[in-house]
Order: sequence, then structure tokens, then C-alpha cells
Amino acid sequence: MLTRSSLAIGAALVAGLAGVVASQDGDADIVPFFIGLTVLAGVGAWALHEPYAGQRRLLARGIGVTWLGAAGWIGALLLWQQALCGCSSPPPVPAETYLGLTATIYHLAGVYLGGALMAVAAFSRRLGSA
Repeated sequence: MLTRSSLAIGAALVAGLAGVVASQDGDADIVPFFIGLTVLAGVGAWALHEPYAGQRRLLARGIGVTWLGAAGWIGALLLWQQALCGCSSPPPVPAETYLGLTATIYHLAGVYLGGALMAVAAFSRRLGSA
């Protein structure tokens, strides 16, 4: 059965995978970000487990809002980078793939898919807690 805490654990797994791929790809500057998202999702999974009420509910919702804020900021930075730097950058070299996907796909999934899972876990009224 799909529960709030299992969705938060899924968000932690997706963010952790993105961190591992970033490390393997040589993007050491973004690895701490994904480690932070993984820890946030782990704390969120604890907060979403029974009994889910009071301060723990506020903590889980705060984590969901924080994650969505980070995702929005990253989206703005990506748009800014493409708008200002996209035409003046050198031609891209072929990217290394991991299981057939580039590291960028894993990074975006870690941020946006993980954020969606965390938001549903924190704000859903229909899901159970345990």
C-alpha cells in the first residue's frame, strides 16, 4: 500500500541516486545539494510516519515547501543559463550515459520527481501514514 512515508523514502532514493550519478560524472559541486535533499527526505519520512500530527505535520509540510522552493529556484537558474549563456557556449561534447540516460536526466529527476513525491507525501489528505 502506498503511504506518505513510502513516498518520502522514494524521494530520498531518487535524490540519493542523483547524488551518486553526479559524483560519478565529476559534478562534485552539486553532490552536497543532493545529499541535503536525501537527508531532508529521510527526515520527512520520519515526520510522516505514525503518529502524523502536530509539529511533525508542520515539519513534513515545511520540507515539502522547501523542496519545491529549491526546484523552482533551479528551474529559474536553468532558464537564465539557457537564455544568457546558451548561444555563447562552445559546442557540447557527447555526454557520458548511465544506464542509457545522461547525468542531467538523473539530476532533474532527483530534483523534480523527488520534489513531486515529497509534496504529495506532505500535502495529500487521502494517503495513509503507516
